[in-house]
Amino acid sequence: MKPSARLFNIIPLFAAALTLVGCKVEFSPNAPWRDVPSVYCILDPEEDTVWARVQRCYLGEEDLHHYAQTRDSVYYQRGEVSVKMLVWQGSRVAGNHIVQASPKRLVDEWDFDYTERPGKPEGAFPDGLQPLFYFPAGHRLVRDTACFFELLVIKNATGDTLARATTTMVGMLPKVRRNPTPLSDSIERVITRPDTMNIFSYTFGCRGEIKWNTLPRGRLYQPVLTFLYRKGADTLGIVVGGNTVLNSRNVSTLTDKSISKNRLISAVGLALAGNRDSLFYIDTVEIALSVCNEDLNAYINSQNANRTSGQESTAYSNIEGGVGIFGSRRSHIRVRVPSDPDSGPNSILQALMDLRIGFYGRW
Repeated sequence: MKPSARLFNIIPLFAAALTLVGCKVEFSPNAPWRDVPSVYCILDPEEDTVWARVQRCYLGEEDLHHYAQTRDSVYYQRGEVSVKMLVWQGSRVAGNHIVQASPKRLVDEWDFDYTERPGKPEGAFPDGLQPLFYFPAGHRLVRDTACFFELLVIKNATGDTLARATTTMVGMLPKVRRNPTPLSDSIERVITRPDTMNIFSYTFGCRGEIKWNTLPRGRLYQPVLTFLYRKGADTLGIVVGGNTVLNSRNVSTLTDKSISKNRLISAVGLALAGNRDSLFYIDTVEIALSVCNEDLNAYINSQNANRTSGQESTAYSNIEGGVGIFGSRRSHIRVRVPSDPDSGPNSILQALMDLRIGFYGRW
């Protein structure tokens, strides 16, 4: 299976004001030197490939902008380390949580391949090709959502495990709800309805409400709406992000009411400022939902925390023997629905026309 061209984009725009305990690694400045890997890996059951970025933490006598440019101080050489994933059988309990099966049973083992890809040109780190590890998991990610995933970074010269981490997958919604909880995951419509009238369309009579069913082990949710317009054969999308919603009490249904009519009109005005082309209004909106598990939620929160310059801060890491994050997400939940069909004086259509930046009718 050909690896996906996309690496892993950790869920964008998540910014939640949460309270949690950060992970702080204690160290002695006089301790003997040892390898400390920096590891980033995100599981997504709807991607065809799992990517892992493994670098080394480094020490130097100059400032970081000097020695971060030295490739050997940041990256392991080809063949120096290997990456492996062990998949352990889990058992579902109440609330779709996963506990380790007893006795412990290995159900899958993945050996990652090595590749190099061009890195981002900006930043303090060296440019050029950068090493990545990948495994084309395909359908095995969906099959194994009820398991524990253990990521290992191994030093090839000695066979020692330099770093390890364990996480669980964001599951999917069981089609049948009964006791005991069914053991298989299945894809079911997660977004239930954007309005309060049991009609699957997006209107502003309910202040732009989106409602969705929560996913097993899904902790942080972010809806994003794209309002679609057409000019001839071309389609233009205006993206309006919703609020980030934390499922702190493990409820079964969540709602976001943040996409108001005024917020949409403001976003359209900013996106098309100065545009005098004629665009037709399309009564369609795409609703996308991104979800992450507790590990990724904790990491995102620690990165987004407000910090005062010079003040000690903590960053969440679940990498034993190193730093970084091993978590899971789902980022391909989306549906297209009709938007507000009203064409009266208080409608979205009339408000768009009043902007006088290109909207003059309905197709």
